[in-house]
Amino acid sequence: MDRTLTNQTPNLSSADSELHLRILAGHKAVLDQVDYFRANFGLTQSRWKGDGTRVTEVDETISVQLFSALEIQFPADDYCSEESVETPEPIPLKGEFAWILDPVDGTNNYAVGVPECGISLGLLRNGLPVYGFIYDYGRDNLLQGGPQFGAIEGDRPVHAAQSLVNEKLTFCMHFPIPIEELNALNEALQVWRIRCPGSAAVGLANVATGRLDGCLEFRAKPWDCAAGYAICEGAGARFHFIRDPAFPMKSFSPAMRPCPFRVGSQIFHQEVCQALKLADNKA
Repeated sequence: MDRTLTNQTPNLSSADSELHLRILAGHKAVLDQVDYFRANFGLTQSRWKGDGTRVTEVDETISVQLFSALEIQFPADDYCSEESVETPEPIPLKGEFAWILDPVDGTNNYAVGVPECGISLGLLRNGLPVYGFIYDYGRDNLLQGGPQFGAIEGDRPVHAAQSLVNEKLTFCMHFPIPIEELNALNEALQVWRIRCPGSAAVGLANVATGRLDGCLEFRAKPWDCAAGYAICEGAGARFHFIRDPAFPMKSFSPAMRPCPFRVGSQIFHQEVCQALKLADNKA
């Protein structure tokens, strides 16, 4: 396996100087954590948080180190991590730019040595995702992009699928899901091909690169999807929240509620909306 990740970024000519600087800094900040992420895969100590989710020393260390590097250059930006200290009330986002991080997306996989995991860093501007970085450990590659820039994996431009990837709709979804939606999807689940990688970021990466038709998530939090939102939009997939939208984000808390979403090709949206009886079935 090639242990040297590419330093290439998409064409940033359409970015203004403030956005350009942050994309380059975010790119470096993620790559600077990759060796540490690799070295501790399947080896790090972990514990269970009060909400029943696992956290490792790597989650906490990357959260501190990655943001510390960015804060030196952009002290007025907002910094939001899954591992941020929980406060009694959500913290308002005051800056034009905000960074939203899942330092180890797929922590359960990472802790026990399952390779579907990675680092997910999204950049928000006025609360909306404008750029994202996903380091996919299983492919040992960096996926990045945004709506203005397209998307690249390593040094290769990537695009979301426009026709069916397989003979049947094939997409990522994690369980459990709400009983109402489970009942609505029951018949379709006998036909569709479902993938459960254990990492929303990896699922979104597979949508952006055309390896899956889409991603339907009911349990994801904003830090799971901020980077993937921007990258998938850049790759040509359309992103929709099923209930209240998480973006534009105006405040942050690590205790935020899930933000169910669907992202993928037009045929993916049409089939999912038909099954769930959603009015908006446009991609």
